[in-house]
Amino acid sequence: MFVACGLLLASFLALRVYQQFYAWYNEAGLNAASPDFKKYWFSLFVILVLLAGAISVAWWGWLVITGRKLIDKPVSRNEEVRRIAVFWGLVAATSLTLYFMASFFPNQDGVWHQTLVRDTALTPSHIVMFFWAFPLGITMTVGTYLYGRYRLPAVYGPEKGFPWSFFFLIAASITEMMQVAMNEWGHSLWITEEIFAAPFHWPFVTYGWLASGIFALWAETAGRLLQLEEQEAEKATVEASAA
Repeated sequence: MFVACGLLLASFLALRVYQQFYAWYNEAGLNAASPDFKKYWFSLFVILVLLAGAISVAWWGWLVITGRKLIDKPVSRNEEVRRIAVFWGLVAATSLTLYFMASFFPNQDGVWHQTLVRDTALTPSHIVMFFWAFPLGITMTVGTYLYGRYRLPAVYGPEKGFPWSFFFLIAASITEMMQVAMNEWGHSLWITEEIFAAPFHWPFVTYGWLASGIFALWAETAGRLLQLEEQEAEKATVEASAA
């Protein structure tokens, strides 16, 4: 948990510092047609898109490949408890990502666009938010599901079906990504003030409702921990009776 959260937090803060220095440096972030914009911002856009894609494919692939080897093997109580702890760490890392993608960077984005009129969808604010924070939201939600699917079969195994909790959570991160495309179209068409009450901002509320599915993940796995404790208590009772 600490490693994942630390890496994510470091990337978000590093990009925020980068914005602070290079959004205004030689007006690099103010004119999308300038050479400095291409140097400092378009290059960052390409790097973030490729990096987010590579991380997603590599991590998801590793989870599936290794998970298929583990799913049919018996799991000890201690190992399952350890896996639930790792799962909770992934949920915490996902929560951190969702905070930055849905609160921290969007609030910064509103301030930026109240200050400057956008001349492209690739603004310094958007490049970090839309092409790093948002994709990582999808990366984390899908990756957390794949971890549970293959390593916690008693809770999320194939015979359990696809859980509504993950359906809502993954749908939240995906619809948020889709909504920003419609949002940019709306801003380009109407050039409205950057206020939350703009009509094409309304669908963002749906994201908040769907993202609440993350709370169910704690409850589902906490229930499994209680089951494990009950099984352990029953086992101890049987052993004591046999003795």
